Amino acid sequence: MPMWTETLPICTKVVINNNTQGWFSMRSQAVIGGFVALLQVGSAIKCSENEILKKYRINENSIEHHTSRDTPPSETREDWWINICEEHTSEAPKECKGGDVLCGTTNVVLKGKDPLLTQVIDFPADTSSRVSVNDQQQVIVNLDKASWGSHSMDAQLTFICDSSKKSDTVTSSTWHEQQIQFVIEGPSGCLKSGENDGNDDDHSGDDNKDRPDHDDPVKHKGSGFGGWFLWLVTYAILFALIYLLTTSYMATRGGTFNDFREEFVERSTGLASSLPQFAKEMVAKVIGGGSSSQRGGYSAV
Repeated sequence: MPMWTETLPICTKVVINNNTQGWFSMRSQAVIGGFVALLQVGSAIKCSENEILKKYRINENSIEHHTSRDTPPSETREDWWINICEEHTSEAPKECKGGDVLCGTTNVVLKGKDPLLTQVIDFPADTSSRVSVNDQQQVIVNLDKASWGSHSMDAQLTFICDSSKKSDTVTSSTWHEQQIQFVIEGPSGCLKSGENDGNDDDHSGDDNKDRPDHDDPVKHKGSGFGGWFLWLVTYAILFALIYLLTTSYMATRGGTFNDFREEFVERSTGLASSLPQFAKEMVAKVIGGGSSSQRGGYSAV
């Protein structure tokens, strides 16, 4: 009985400590999780802190896109509003939320009646986003899994530089399953002044005088011919070496290494001594062939 009396408090103490530690752990996780969630909700796309977006002019403009189509007896209007960067403040349409980075509304209009709002798709500021640049130096912004009723929607925005435009224009808007795709042309897709995309192509419509000299094919015509001639000589030497090794081995097969070496040296010397005569004959044939054809032409006259 004394043994049970001493053991029970110890066991009870252990249980209490475990419960206490578990309670503190759960409380800590809840506090940390709530703090992280608060940070996510309060954050937008800060273009000035993004390694890609801070180089481009996307933070200078908000974009509006309007389309309409006849759906007798009504007319269906779609309106899109895009404001990617937190740095640019612009008032969202009344049907959208204040913190949206992308919002689209659909209204059906009947003659003589007020428009009827039938659809709202919005991407809040805390929507997961990814930014990249493709091979054409076009900025691509992906917005992933925005809640839309019982569904989730994705959006892909491709920004193409056109410095001749004063404002951005949506040139294409398509639906692909659960993804909305926009192609936007205008100044937003252009690099800011002083930024370099690491590509020598002129994507901002500047004059060709700013391009590096290696874009001029005339200046590099000679270097291209020199490279071609160097490769030709290299291949000729390589094939000659393979030929000498093969023929020397076939001639001394079954002999010693010294026999092979002597045969290789002899054949190499013979080939080297015959090269000048071979070149002389080739030149004579080329020049002589041209002269004979010219003389033949004169005799025909």
